[in-house]
Amino acid sequence: MGEAEQMQDGESLRTIFVVHAREPRQVVLDEWSLDLPVIDLTSLRTRDRANELTRRLRESAREPFDLSKDLMIRTALFQIGVDDAVLLVRLHHIAADAFSDGVLFGEVARVYDGVTSGAEPDLPELPIQYADFAVWQRDRLQGEVLEELVSYWTNELRGAPPFLPLPTDRPRRPVQRHEGARHELYFPKEVADGVRDLARAEGCTVYMVLLGAFSTLLYRLSGVDEVVVGSPIANRTTTELTSMVGFFCNTMALRTRLGGNPAFREVCGRVRTTALGAYKHQELPFERIVELLNVTRDPAYNPIFQTNFRAQDGARLPLRLAGLETSLVPVDIGFSRFDLALELHVEADGVSGYFEFDRDLFDATTVARFAEDFTALLKQVLTDADTPILALRLPHGRRVVNEAVPGIPRRRTQSEPVDQAG
Repeated sequence: MGEAEQMQDGESLRTIFVVHAREPRQVVLDEWSLDLPVIDLTSLRTRDRANELTRRLRESAREPFDLSKDLMIRTALFQIGVDDAVLLVRLHHIAADAFSDGVLFGEVARVYDGVTSGAEPDLPELPIQYADFAVWQRDRLQGEVLEELVSYWTNELRGAPPFLPLPTDRPRRPVQRHEGARHELYFPKEVADGVRDLARAEGCTVYMVLLGAFSTLLYRLSGVDEVVVGSPIANRTTTELTSMVGFFCNTMALRTRLGGNPAFREVCGRVRTTALGAYKHQELPFERIVELLNVTRDPAYNPIFQTNFRAQDGARLPLRLAGLETSLVPVDIGFSRFDLALELHVEADGVSGYFEFDRDLFDATTVARFAEDFTALLKQVLTDADTPILALRLPHGRRVVNEAVPGIPRRRTQSEPVDQAG
């Protein structure tokens, strides 16, 4: 176990899942080991090294975990130069969420600093373990608390469209394979500044403004004026949870009502109302919401929403190690949980991110057009937030929809609501 033993005694990453009496059970391992294999790529020619690194990172990231016996963390170090290496850390989503990355990076940095300086790493004891949280959550989500949460989400999502008919290039498969790809996005500093200025003017967050823009794009692509988008939330509602590695994240189903051709400024207000309500009622697990709404489950598409949105005001921080220059290396593992997803990071010098899409539904060229539409839309609303959303000029207006989903009406063509507004 070595230096890893010096890290916090968090149980999440050393918990396995076994089946007992046909039910899954958690077992916390008392004995464990974490290997750090070193893969030397320095013998390759310089021009081949990057391609080989990309291939190996992708293959390693796609390797499945055996939940019945594996640690929920794996590591590998790829040596690509005398003083240049890439550390791959894989965490299974059952044991960790995106917030956990920062917690883990902080602990690794403190251990590294201690080892390199000859000092004992000083990591505080965790106040609780993940199992304690699970028991607390089970006790909390009952009675009046549960009734309020159930009432909010059933009222909020009752009657929402169950399916968003985006213009696909191919009919939907009977069972999703989740084979995905990414289309990278970047906007310059003036866009980041514009988003912040509009958010400030409307009493919104950067997240709300960008969700409004994404929802407007989905409306213009589909013609459906009530758009439900999934979005993750950290769900760490008490201070004891901020220092733990674990899966606390929950998914919110955010319903944006876009009927009536509102100005984009009004869209921001509608999104703000929806988001604040969701934040207040974020504790109810999404799986319970699906059960409550009695949603028809179909392996061809996700229930309640088929699109996802994430936005962060600020860059995602890399692992910081004393005396070393570090940065994050993006890895596209070729997977997509949704039909279409958008992730954005609003930084000081611009906005970066990507569309993630299901390759069984969309060609890369189609998603590139979506990105051009989103770019045009965003620039227009930042210039004049009073523009009605049907008057926004998008470069690509007419779409062909080739959807074939059981229980969902087949749509041959879909034109945008207004393509020639002046």
